[in-house]
Amino acid sequence: MSYDPARHHRKSIRLKGHDYAGGGVYFVTICAHREMVAAAGGKPFTGDLAKLIEERLRITEEKCPQMRWGEWVTMPDHFHALIYMQKGPLRLGDVVGGFKAAVSREWSRGGGGRPRGPAPTHPPHPPPHAPPPPPRWHRNYYESIVRSEEAEARIAEYIRMNPWRCAQELGDGLRGIGNPALWNREKLGVLCSRNAPKIGRLPAADVYFGGWHSPKEKEILNWLQKNKRRIIACPAWGIEKHAFAPGVRDALEENRMLILEMRDVSGNLAAAEARNHFVIEHADALFTPHVSRGGMLERLIAASQDQ
Repeated sequence: MSYDPARHHRKSIRLKGHDYAGGGVYFVTICAHREMVAAAGGKPFTGDLAKLIEERLRITEEKCPQMRWGEWVTMPDHFHALIYMQKGPLRLGDVVGGFKAAVSREWSRGGGGRPRGPAPTHPPHPPPHAPPPPPRWHRNYYESIVRSEEAEARIAEYIRMNPWRCAQELGDGLRGIGNPALWNREKLGVLCSRNAPKIGRLPAADVYFGGWHSPKEKEILNWLQKNKRRIIACPAWGIEKHAFAPGVRDALEENRMLILEMRDVSGNLAAAEARNHFVIEHADALFTPHVSRGGMLERLIAASQDQ
């Protein structure tokens, strides 16, 4: 059904005169309703709902051969996607509306995150005067028409990198970007004083954890990135500057990296000491190939052993 301002009492945000059934590439954003954002603690599009969205993406594409999805991502309170449309009977709004309705229907059928099964033959009636469930999506969606291959590539990169640009609250005062699951794995803290000699073989570890600030630590980090190892970094100069350093983007996209933000991002000696103390405190084991006599790192390690 087309938009009717006399019935819907809201302004259309579609481009006037554009043929949305004529084919094209679109960048679409769908937002969570504010009631659902509040009810889900600010993160409604995670966990089981994110899995449901992925399932409905596949089913939508199967049922609508006129379209296909490009890059897409679920964020804590919105969803981005590139949609490729061929000319045919379906308009962009038909596809987006059907997808939104299917997600909401299946989510309600599954009890809002409980395992979903086939719909009952005679679904129970809601109790009298029961309030309707809050809407999952905003009524509308946002779209922009992608008019060039360059714009398409730029938007696809934006979608891929969107999760890594969004800092997450990880608990205990920690903020970070990347794969938060790495924090719960076995972590080998790597700390090395300046002017370290050749260190030889690096011990095997599930996750390598450090500030990666001294020259030798940077050398180790480069080797870890090249060999696609899991890494947690807590740089003294903050998330934003580190997230787009050479080699970091690939590690983030492949879920091999977590970058934690230190409270002090000044990069001075005090920030370096706080960072090294953080690594020592939270690592499951330490690898310290070179510790300068009488230096800050020796003092921090000695203090941790006395506790």
